[in-house]
Amino acid sequence: MKNLTRMFLWLLLLGTTAFAGTVEGTVPIDAGKLPPRTNNTTPDMKRSQSQYSKADLKKANAGAPGSQAGKEDERQNVIIYITKAGDGAKLKATPKRKEIVQVQREFQAHVTPLVLGSEVRYSNEDSFFHHIYCPESSKLNAPQHSTHVDRKPDRLGKFELFCDIHPLMNGYLYVVPNDFVTNGAGGKFSLTGLPPGNYTVEAWHPMVNAKSVKVTVPASGKATANFSL
Repeated sequence: MKNLTRMFLWLLLLGTTAFAGTVEGTVPIDAGKLPPRTNNTTPDMKRSQSQYSKADLKKANAGAPGSQAGKEDERQNVIIYITKAGDGAKLKATPKRKEIVQVQREFQAHVTPLVLGSEVRYSNEDSFFHHIYCPESSKLNAPQHSTHVDRKPDRLGKFELFCDIHPLMNGYLYVVPNDFVTNGAGGKFSLTGLPPGNYTVEAWHPMVNAKSVKVTVPASGKATANFSL
């Protein structure tokens, strides 16, 4: 009986490994045509002015609009993920904790993907306070903190992040439905280990309209999804 059980588990594992495909493609984006990154238009300046000197506030508002503006390849801010299965397998969503670092008055990553059910940790590596403000959900707000604060979004989609003390800080948290998610760094992407079936692949960037492509993933091999954003 034990031998039969072991054989069944081995065959199941073999089948899971053997019958898995890949979706790969390109995600070009013209950074020169993107609108400027947004700022916090409703910061709590009364509180900031009561706690910080004019020199501090001037320094807090210095620089280009938005986190990392002009410093990074916008293609890495494109999130590519499987939105849903057609007649494919039900895809796992494994909860994890993802860190969003605040350093030098910026969110270190402009866009952070997160699997539904996961936590986000805001980590402040500056020597002064940050105060996270999210217009879409007060559950993701984080009062003044100098170390780290954990929060957990309860729905899919976009959450824009600002700092109520430093209005030029801007970032995004994007919650996806399963583990199959990556970004378009370098203009290319690959999602591996997908069970065979029909799926919808979406490419999302905070400053352009999302695009989706339907693909059929073979039992072993590759499907292609090229996007033009």
